[in-house]
Amino acid sequence: MLLHVGWPKTGTSTLQKHVLSKVPGHRYLGKYPFNGEQNRHTFDLVYLLAYASKERFERSAGAVLEQLRKIEQERFGNVDPTLPMIISEEGILSALLKPSDHQHHGISTASWTQIVHRVDALEETWGMRIDLLMTQRDPIELRHAYYAQMYHVFSRFPGMGNLRSYLSQGVAGSLHVDLGFENLIPGWLETIALQRQGIGRFYAIAMADLFEDRSIRLSAWHPTLQDMEVEGTEKENVRSREKGVKISHIRPIWQEARPFRIVDFLRRVRTMYRRLYLPHERLEVPIVLEAQDRNMIAAFLHAHEKDPHTPTSI
Repeated sequence: MLLHVGWPKTGTSTLQKHVLSKVPGHRYLGKYPFNGEQNRHTFDLVYLLAYASKERFERSAGAVLEQLRKIEQERFGNVDPTLPMIISEEGILSALLKPSDHQHHGISTASWTQIVHRVDALEETWGMRIDLLMTQRDPIELRHAYYAQMYHVFSRFPGMGNLRSYLSQGVAGSLHVDLGFENLIPGWLETIALQRQGIGRFYAIAMADLFEDRSIRLSAWHPTLQDMEVEGTEKENVRSREKGVKISHIRPIWQEARPFRIVDFLRRVRTMYRRLYLPHERLEVPIVLEAQDRNMIAAFLHAHEKDPHTPTSI
């Protein structure tokens, strides 16, 4: 199995809709964006890896595999069991961004070390090799985008009703309000995964390398996956229009359908925020990343950076 764990806001919906489900020679078992019924098994996998108690994990691991096999049979019929499957679920890493959208009632207790150890345990229980893929993004932009998307969840927690207070809490380092900022320290998660999984079992790739000239370069991170073209017209912002959202995650404003390049689009986001939406009084989520906000989290990340010689990607 190739398990794509996120991060959220790194083009996961695009990968799931246009790429991972169409890779020749692989069985794609989800996630399917915005289809809760088809994604129950991926949600169960998130719970198993990130939230379940040790006892619940041991009791439920076999049942989750049976669930996957049933779905596999329904979608692909009788298949060669050596044919690799793909599962993509950004909720696995969003469990580390706290409070998590998988745990609306409070601060998540998930840890990356636990997740990696449980992947190892699933390998043994399921008799299956599991490779991990992490898609990455500039940690400051990721935090900003994630807050924008999760604003209505975060605003229910004291002191997180705006971006500035959210960042202040996140860099405070207080355990009782741990918001997972340390998980975005360069090299932090990669080092843990490489130590446990080993080279050739864990892959990390940045958005800038993943999306380029409307081509998704899958072979850059996994040798069995072929390069594949993304459709040439802008479709990913349709959902923002349908939801009536003016600012949200990596698509803060929508454009008319036209050819686009994802990286160029993301680079224009901040300028478009300021020019078109900052003075707009009717914004649902008026979130703008200011220079002082960037400096605050950059200082936190820099102060906690690991050895710069530690490999961060393979």
